[in-house]
Amino acid sequence: MTLVILGTVAAGLYLIKRLDQAIKLSRRHMLVIVLAGFTGNGILCWRLGPQGSLSRLLLSVILGCLLLACITDLAIYQVHNFVWWFSGIAAGLLLFVEIRRDIGIAGSVLSELLAFCIIQIVLFGQLYGRADCYAFCVCAGAEVGLGMGIVGFLEHMILAFLLLTVVQAFRKNISRKGNLKKPVPFLPYITTAFYLLLFCESCQLFCK
Repeated sequence: MTLVILGTVAAGLYLIKRLDQAIKLSRRHMLVIVLAGFTGNGILCWRLGPQGSLSRLLLSVILGCLLLACITDLAIYQVHNFVWWFSGIAAGLLLFVEIRRDIGIAGSVLSELLAFCIIQIVLFGQLYGRADCYAFCVCAGAEVGLGMGIVGFLEHMILAFLLLTVVQAFRKNISRKGNLKKPVPFLPYITTAFYLLLFCESCQLFCK
């Protein structure tokens, strides 16, 4: 599924080139993207095993869209809407697949997902970018498909903010009031936190 992740990124960059302006990537950036693709595939294979081929495919599309969002956020400080259309559809299909497999996933967990998405868009949309809200919502949908609930959503948010704080503190980009001196893209931290959450959750399952 590494090819699916990287193919999603490549297709998105091609579409952006056709619709807007080409985004140039350095060799270092391309190497990071390739490594992220292999890492994501490894985590998904570990988490889902050979039985979750369709779920792994949908999650690969989501990871590819998140990587694409990181690229555009870092390069042009915006994310094209089609990234969230495709990742949202993939997350919705993943939910459908997992609900059919385990009907118990419905009900309270889906209510938690809906409430989380509403809070993200209505409340947190005022604190950071709308694209960041969409990223958290897409990731939450994927997390539900992987058996997580509101605790997983909150762990993802806390981890993303923790990574942002640590990195920006190291770069001396945090003022005495606790604000960023210079705004930075948040999506790379959201995506990295999502990777770490999947990895940690896979480790917990492996240890059981």
